[in-house]
Amino acid sequence: MSTSFNKLFSHLQVRVFSFFAISLLAILLIATGIESLIVSRLLTLSPATQQQLHALAAQANEFIKRKDIAGLTRWESQQAFTLYTLNPQQQPITQRPIHPHFVFKLQYSRQIEQPMGDRVRKPLIMLPLSNRLEDDQPLSLVIQLNADLHPAQQLNFALWTIRSVVGITVLLLFSYLLSRYLITPLQHLKRGTEALAQGKLDTRIANHFSTKEPEFYHLATEFDHMAEQLQQGMQNQKRLLRDVSHELRTPLARQELALHLLEGQLDDRHQASINRLRTEGEQMSRLINTILDYSRLNNAYIQLNYSQFDVGTLQSQIQQDCQFEAKPEQQIHWHNHDKLILHTDRQYLCRAIENIVRNALKYAGDQCEIHIETRAIDQDLHITIADNGPGIKQEELSSLFNPFTRLDEARHSSQGGFGLGLAIVKQCMKLLAGDVAATNHIDGGLMLTLTLPITHPLAPAALNSPESSKTQNATSDNQLAATS
Repeated sequence: MSTSFNKLFSHLQVRVFSFFAISLLAILLIATGIESLIVSRLLTLSPATQQQLHALAAQANEFIKRKDIAGLTRWESQQAFTLYTLNPQQQPITQRPIHPHFVFKLQYSRQIEQPMGDRVRKPLIMLPLSNRLEDDQPLSLVIQLNADLHPAQQLNFALWTIRSVVGITVLLLFSYLLSRYLITPLQHLKRGTEALAQGKLDTRIANHFSTKEPEFYHLATEFDHMAEQLQQGMQNQKRLLRDVSHELRTPLARQELALHLLEGQLDDRHQASINRLRTEGEQMSRLINTILDYSRLNNAYIQLNYSQFDVGTLQSQIQQDCQFEAKPEQQIHWHNHDKLILHTDRQYLCRAIENIVRNALKYAGDQCEIHIETRAIDQDLHITIADNGPGIKQEELSSLFNPFTRLDEARHSSQGGFGLGLAIVKQCMKLLAGDVAATNHIDGGLMLTLTLPITHPLAPAALNSPESSKTQNATSDNQLAATS
């Protein structure tokens, strides 16, 4: 029986149903209890009405004190209420006739301080009179309350107000408890996924959950299993990259050594072949370095080294390095429209810009001019790198950042490229929470725009000190060198 019940309803469904059932029962019980406590007070005549009825009794007392029965009769008929002055036998002392229904209701008459009840719209209220006639019998004034003065007129509004206030209060309380029950495990899961996304592959969350909550506990254990598999996969990939790097570079090193030994044994006729083999070996080594570097950027979690620096320092560093590699008639111009302080990983940003500039130096022509412009738009830095080369076809722009992309016969590996430079740019910008886009310049040539936030969204709030920045930059240099 228990097994079949568990198949129909999960633990979470039963818990949620229990929350709602308890909240509904609490609303009913609390509202009923409050109504029973205050309903009698709500059905009591208001002070103004009581004062009005006491004034009528005082006027009747004056007529009886003067023994003016005729005046009392006229006075009773002129009032806005139906009222009679009665003796102990419940007979009127005036000559006015009394309706039989009024006589029937006399047995249910109430004192002025008593609750009026909500069943009779025009209850009878009996007020004793202090003055008496010659027979010395006690008299009383019986007044039929008008329906518009009955306190039950406001009872429905008061009761619905009580029910609404109680219902909203109880629902808010139980909603808060239910939300805590549901949101707390979701917060643990959210923090776990955020940590996992930041590369903390040893993150585990099952210890935050109890087996008494099977749905959340199973979800947490599945998350831990996924994180463990991901951690093992990343470790295997790093090991594979390391092994591939070693297995490929070792024979290349032996080949280089063999060529060096062979060079001393052969005459000048074979020197051209030796040089060709050496060139091919160097090209293969560069290709291995580039592929491993791209694989690392594309698949591995990389710990960024955040630092604070001026955009102007990028200009002096990149322009100096790239201009040194440029041909005599190739020019690089840099324009900073805004003086900006960035908080991001400097090495990956420099690498992205240098790859684009080197790509332009290779393919834009021996007399190309490269213009680099930086501009702040909202909270982003836009870096535009444009050359005056031939550009590329519009339909080929979408595949420009794909790995091993060569768009024409002129762009082949003999120029020193393997089609991975711009693919690495794409991955670098992704790491920096930015993007890169390519268009053809209106005046001819290719224009690439790098966009990245001025402050990386995952960067720590406290900026690093200059000494810490130097240490981080050196660490980043070592990370980049390790893949080469």
